[in-house]
Amino acid sequence: MRPFVGMTRGALVALAGLLLLTPMMLSPMPSLGDFANHAARFWLLGGGIGQMPDVYGADWTRAFINIGGDLLARFFAGIATGDQVGQAILAIAIIGPPFGLLLLNKRLLGWNVWMFAFPFLAWTQTLLFGFITFQMGMGLALIMAAIDTSLPEGRGRWLYRLGCAALLLVVHPFALLFYAALTGGLILGPRLLDHLASRPAFLRFLRQGLLLVAVCALPLLVLTLTAAHLPGEDQHSEGSQIIWMEGMNRVAALISPIRNYSRRFDIVITGLLALVPLYALVRRRLSLHQGLFAAAVILGIASLFMPKAMAGTVVLEVRLPLMALLAFAASLRIEMPTRREAMAAAAILALLGTVRTGDVARHWARAGQDVAALREVMEKLPPGSTVLPLQHNPSAEAIRQAPLGRYFLDDHPLFTHIASYAVIWRQAFIPNLFAARGKQPLLVLPPFNEISVPEGDLASIHVLDRPDYPVIGSQAYALKWRDRFDYVLVVNADLPDREGPLVLPEGVDKVADTGFAQLLRLPLAERPMAAR
Repeated sequence: MRPFVGMTRGALVALAGLLLLTPMMLSPMPSLGDFANHAARFWLLGGGIGQMPDVYGADWTRAFINIGGDLLARFFAGIATGDQVGQAILAIAIIGPPFGLLLLNKRLLGWNVWMFAFPFLAWTQTLLFGFITFQMGMGLALIMAAIDTSLPEGRGRWLYRLGCAALLLVVHPFALLFYAALTGGLILGPRLLDHLASRPAFLRFLRQGLLLVAVCALPLLVLTLTAAHLPGEDQHSEGSQIIWMEGMNRVAALISPIRNYSRRFDIVITGLLALVPLYALVRRRLSLHQGLFAAAVILGIASLFMPKAMAGTVVLEVRLPLMALLAFAASLRIEMPTRREAMAAAAILALLGTVRTGDVARHWARAGQDVAALREVMEKLPPGSTVLPLQHNPSAEAIRQAPLGRYFLDDHPLFTHIASYAVIWRQAFIPNLFAARGKQPLLVLPPFNEISVPEGDLASIHVLDRPDYPVIGSQAYALKWRDRFDYVLVVNADLPDREGPLVLPEGVDKVADTGFAQLLRLPLAERPMAAR
């Protein structure tokens, strides 16, 4: 009977994994925040540089942290090609956190009904923003913490923790922070409140806590002292200055892990999910790993004091809340009093996870039409071209009428980096591929580095028809459109620009128009290469 139960559980885990990959099956290369930009870099580092040797290179001394996806791209070189490299890494980013939750929760609290909620927690704001390496780091930290629980106390366990700290720092610095919090929770133990009453136990916690801080800080200290470059060095990197949150934005950041495409839907479905642990609490069938719960509370409080941007990284305010949610989820166990109640709770949690996944799939499938429109336009783009991506900036009213999956919560565009697919599909140069010193090993070679920024969003279409159109520093390259670019790729073109339609300048021709995407040929494209 026990092997059959084990097979059933294994089948359920496999089924959950397939469920989570459903959105990717409907939209293999989604319009997903930063993802397209990451996917283009992964393709280059996985072998694509050989097709663009005069444009891009790789210098692995430029970055020693935040490169988990880049290292995986190197691993997949020769195994996966083209779109497949980004797809494989995205699949890991989706499945990693819920799988890590399953392992850690099982190791600490055994199989229980609450595990059916973990697929629900795969769909987070950070994933939809395309923070792929961050998501991978969260999953890896949970898996490493699960393995930690099986190790005996002693020097070997601390050496393991030191190795994990060093590896996670390479993958993503927030992964190291999350692992430190999880391990701190494990040190505090399942019966924290009982142990705090004991002076010897408290002193043991204090010694081990200080040792954990030292173990996790050591790789960071070594990196700081030896790295050739650190994040935030590039002048035009986003978040090169510290920017703090204000007012209610702190509360909004705290609830960010449960937010997807619709506020109303998110509130309703998360509220229904919360009813299951609340019911278990009332029936006294909910138990906690108190150490992990304490870690979750500390992470939640700390998130209220996180800046929005620093060290060349933006949207920092949503990172710690997700860690708090994952640590909280790992700390719970639900054991219903009867088999019927257990099956009902499991069914409810599984259904809610399926509905949430279905909603994500619905948005991805619709946004996949934008990707298809972009790919159709790309067929008119000569390989090896120099492409300037621009966008329509619609009014707030037009944004509210935008198609599903194009904006996050009605205001944050998810297509900002979609033009990066031109690198994979047409081996074209774009000026805003992620190539920041201290964060990415990708190198933009001269003379292309003169019109390249390590990070940046899209400029307005009106840089073309208004010579004095204002642009921020990281978009200054757009003003050189006559002299340095062959084509303009306009995205979000089916929504009217709030500053009026574009008047095509003399010598600029529209080559293709599929609604969402337009391709414009610039005068430079008419010149032979020898004359440029």
